[in-house]
Amino acid sequence: MEDGNELSRETVVRSIFNQSRLISSIASRPVLVVAVIAATISLLSFLYFFSNGMTNVYGDGVAHVNIARKVVDSPDSSLRQHYIQIGSPWLPLQTVLMLPLVANDWMWRTGASGSIISMISLVGAAIVLYLLARGFYRSEEGIAKKALPAVSVGILLFNPSVLYLQSTPMSELLFMAVLAAAVYTLQRWMDNQTLRRLVLAALIMTLATLARYEAWAVAALCVPIVTLTTIGDWSTKLKSGAIYSVLVAIGPIYWLWHNWLIYGNAFEFLTGPNSARGLYLQNRANLGWSAVFAGHPLLDALTIAMAVAVCAGPFVLLLGTAGFVSSSLKKKRTMILQWPHLLLIVPFLFHVFSLYRGEIQIFPLSAFGLLNVRYGLPHLLAVALFAPAIVTLCKGKSIRWAIMGICLIVALQYGYLISDGVRQLAVFQEGYRNGVNSKAARERARVASFLRDNPPTQMTLMHTGALGPVVPQSGMRFSKIIHEGTARWYQLDDGIPEDISDVILQQGDPLDTRLRVSTTLSGELASRFQEQLSVGNIRVLVRKN
Repeated sequence: MEDGNELSRETVVRSIFNQSRLISSIASRPVLVVAVIAATISLLSFLYFFSNGMTNVYGDGVAHVNIARKVVDSPDSSLRQHYIQIGSPWLPLQTVLMLPLVANDWMWRTGASGSIISMISLVGAAIVLYLLARGFYRSEEGIAKKALPAVSVGILLFNPSVLYLQSTPMSELLFMAVLAAAVYTLQRWMDNQTLRRLVLAALIMTLATLARYEAWAVAALCVPIVTLTTIGDWSTKLKSGAIYSVLVAIGPIYWLWHNWLIYGNAFEFLTGPNSARGLYLQNRANLGWSAVFAGHPLLDALTIAMAVAVCAGPFVLLLGTAGFVSSSLKKKRTMILQWPHLLLIVPFLFHVFSLYRGEIQIFPLSAFGLLNVRYGLPHLLAVALFAPAIVTLCKGKSIRWAIMGICLIVALQYGYLISDGVRQLAVFQEGYRNGVNSKAARERARVASFLRDNPPTQMTLMHTGALGPVVPQSGMRFSKIIHEGTARWYQLDDGIPEDISDVILQQGDPLDTRLRVSTTLSGELASRFQEQLSVGNIRVLVRKN
């Protein structure tokens, strides 16, 4: 009996010892710890928002997954027709990454295919931010050296706006991940200037230029940074600059070619009807107020700062600003060795310039309306990196108290952001008001409900721009739709094909305009189809028996 007890105690001791070794082993790998924590938080956040029907409310998010679905679900068999579904103006990285997932019907209709990309991006952004912060604070001593990178990651990972948007098929988290990776790999090259590291940094920056246009400005600034910071004579400097610039130019040059191939206009993404400028011109009556921001740089900077404050919290933004100033003053002699970190601020300047030019519209005040407030979210990377730097002004034991103070401020700020419930987050309200609760969205939902109960018997003719959300909601498939991305769309001048059983029109959309202009098409529509549903500006017509 005693031998049994001894054996039992030995087993317990051995188990505890093995567990302690496992914990010690994990603790010695901080990157793994960050990855596990980030993945856990990401998954739990998605499950919460998804179960509450909050993940796919953005019209842009639905459009993102629809574009990817069109690529794999085109009614045309040619590779070119599948490819051109990528369209313009959105850059293609997110679309390409979603292709293996969006082929699944459930993942497409729920938007989960895009959410998964955003979730993976959050984990990647957290890991890279930790590595960036570890390098940025490597000259600190004691607890600050280990704690400050963790604080940076915490500011990112526990931000409510981040946790919501990483659960959606929007592109902000993907951009944050590739931007952070591009900055980190460039910093690694500066620390150890090998050709391999330079090429890697350039290739990742190329990926960033295929995610969001803000990265184009970052890439352009990287070229002189690489050239001037290369160790060696001017021939060596120019060689490094040339290698980097050639590689990062691949993304923008490809996108110019892509737009030329499809539209015959290399700058379609900038000047076309679906560009930010084109949409503004089409909706000038509703967006005319935004003209007040054009040409006023101070007002534009304040507007972007307000958007960041709405997403991150004003006190967290103040911490980031104070940390940036304090680190700049403290490291003024060595900051040139950490130039890449400052690139995280460039998207802020890009947005200020875009507002100044009138290329984008932002309105971050919830009481009066929300528009593109989510543009403030990517700037949280810079805020999270620099905010802990204010601790470096302290000495001795006060450092520990300063770290605890920052954590408390961040916790209180984030708690306040969700004090009225997560549904009151500005980044959710923006999508919900415009993508679910607007008059146009409610009309589309009624049309989708009708089509679920009365599915088309053959092909459907419709323009899937503004009416795109109807497709996944109604149970329809793009392979059964003749839309603006198909070859048969351009053959309608010969008449409405016999295999079309339903025509869905929205007043003023390209299909409605085309049918009105063509007497042949309008005559066929009137004689061969009858109206089955009229909801606001949308009509569903079905072929007569």
